[in-house]
Amino acid sequence: MKTANSEQLNMQNKAVRSFMVDMLIMLTVVSVVSVYTYGTRALWTIVLSVSAAVITEVLGYVIFLRSRPERITDLSAVFTGMAIALTVSSAAPLWLAPLGAVFAIAVAKLPFGNANTTPFVPAAAGIAFISVSFKDLMFTYPSLSIGSLEISSKSEGFIQGTSIAEMLMQSKSIGTNILNVLDVLVGRIPGPIGASCFLLMLATFVYMIIRKHPGTMTTASFIAVCCVMAVLFPRILTGRTYSLLMELSSGTLLFSAVFFISDPATSPKTQLGKVLYGFCAGVLTMLIRYFGALEDGACFAVLIMNAISGEFDGIAAKISQTKSSKRPRLKKSNVNREGTSLPNNPIDTSKEGGILDNE
Repeated sequence: MKTANSEQLNMQNKAVRSFMVDMLIMLTVVSVVSVYTYGTRALWTIVLSVSAAVITEVLGYVIFLRSRPERITDLSAVFTGMAIALTVSSAAPLWLAPLGAVFAIAVAKLPFGNANTTPFVPAAAGIAFISVSFKDLMFTYPSLSIGSLEISSKSEGFIQGTSIAEMLMQSKSIGTNILNVLDVLVGRIPGPIGASCFLLMLATFVYMIIRKHPGTMTTASFIAVCCVMAVLFPRILTGRTYSLLMELSSGTLLFSAVFFISDPATSPKTQLGKVLYGFCAGVLTMLIRYFGALEDGACFAVLIMNAISGEFDGIAAKISQTKSSKRPRLKKSNVNREGTSLPNNPIDTSKEGGILDNE
């Protein structure tokens, strides 16, 4: 029995690890760009957050679950810690991302079992926790043009910048200057250390498509509906194109689309269910942005959709059944070879040569 359980555990770990390796490849590239942009402070944030997530998971298995931390090899704790670190400000205290990682593992993962059985994306839960508890620390970003990027927001000499998400809340635009647009595309704007580069986020999505990621359809529908709403309901006056660019580049919208909403453990299993799930998640994300109190609420939309994700497979099944029932059924022809209509009542005409003359 122990051998069978061990083999099953190894198979589950291997499946999760295979998925996480791809995610960590993308996060590693994002991390390298973040460290290049923000310096060693970004590196320390990532290292401390990953360490906190892994240590919490090990201690949780050993002390509270009283079992060997064998599932640590699935790399999901590493993913959680790294993802949380990349969504905070470089000016946030170094303890903020690790605190979010501890909450994610201890509250949103271990009580539900493991990465396969948790109903929520742990990283999204950790981000939501520190966003609500430490709003000022989470959304205070340094200026990238002047001042130092190696100090916290509470340090003397800190110069605060204005993120695109904050500009949208105030209905302010980046303007039509091409240099401003280029800054947005390459991530030279105040924002989360790993979610501000528009081109990099698009590159991770392309990588998902190339690798045939199971959540690609969900991510695509999520991004599509966000684009439509950004164009139809702009919050700025400089045009719908700039509205689209600013909405996609602000906060953690694209980051959440690639790394959170695509999580296979918390997503529907059918293709139609995934499309509907991503569509509704995108609508909810944009509504939270339009009417929410925080400048970025993608993590809250992810958690709400996680809670009802199981309903979408049922909805997809009902839609498929409805379509099947509306398909016209083939009816037997009541016309003979000469084109003469035949009677509908089942009269036995075998003695007269049958209904159809077999030559």
